[in-house]
Amino acid sequence: MTVTRELALAKVAGKRPARRRFGPAFWGGAGILGVILILAGWMSFWPMHDPFAASGTPLGGPSAEHFLGTDNLGRDTFTRLALAARTSLVISGAAALLGAVIGTFFGLIAGYVGGWVDAVIMRVVDAILALPAILVALVVGVVIGNGPWPLILALGLVFAPGFARVMRAPVIALRERDFVLAATLSGVRPHRVIAEHLLPNVLTPLFVQFASVASQVVLIEAALSYLGQGVQAPEPSAGRMISEFTRFMQLQPLLIILPSLVILLLSAGWNLLADGMQDYLAPRREPAFSLGGRSKRRLPRRAKTAASDSSTASAHDTRTEQSRTQQSRTEKRPS
Repeated sequence: MTVTRELALAKVAGKRPARRRFGPAFWGGAGILGVILILAGWMSFWPMHDPFAASGTPLGGPSAEHFLGTDNLGRDTFTRLALAARTSLVISGAAALLGAVIGTFFGLIAGYVGGWVDAVIMRVVDAILALPAILVALVVGVVIGNGPWPLILALGLVFAPGFARVMRAPVIALRERDFVLAATLSGVRPHRVIAEHLLPNVLTPLFVQFASVASQVVLIEAALSYLGQGVQAPEPSAGRMISEFTRFMQLQPLLIILPSLVILLLSAGWNLLADGMQDYLAPRREPAFSLGGRSKRRLPRRAKTAASDSSTASAHDTRTEQSRTQQSRTEKRPS
């Protein structure tokens, strides 16, 4: 029977090991993204107003019919913001997923095979990491056109080397472990060793890197849309809404504040999710034990009895040794 260090330490302490629970950071990020996803799905299938047609007076303020007012063309701001959040959420998740698939593939191969294969893959990774993500996205937009799918392809390829570097390090540490060597010596093919033995043990950094990359994609997509190279009209985008409504800032400041808030919430939601997953999946620290104060009173009865017996035996041995020393000194004195 194998006993983990955490269970062994909990057994010594006389209490059950605490169950892992997601912290407030994880639930905060998941709550933000969940609310945005629900609103985006609601406005996608059952919109309150047509997001592409005028439904009120231009530059109207919040009202019972239009919760967040209308834009310069009389379109409902709430509906368009929900669709813009959906677009950013889809682009960030899809680009991070594409980068994770490509980067994980090459990271596993580089870490497991090693040698010149590892050297070649890592040099290519270093070269791609030196390129700015916005510049690569602009070049891809010029070559194959603008829109969500070219943006997903460009950002997925830009962030794939980061996943490769993150996945390579734990694979190098695991390929010398006993279970990997046993599978290799048993004749298991390399692709099965990678898929069945290495990949399940390196998912922790993959999940954290995925959420972190998604938060960066949200900001890059907003910047590209602001420059006119991201999502194109008539599809709403938070970055392009900020660019279009800058001239109406004094007349209706909500047209600038609300898209900026959507970008902030999406980025913060992905970042909080990454922090929460890192805290949940990180290895636990060993509990510190103290001999005095409150820790001493929390020891179980058996531990107290053993401690008292050991201290009594130690004191008895000390007194016996002192008496023997005194007796030997007395015998050595001249008569």
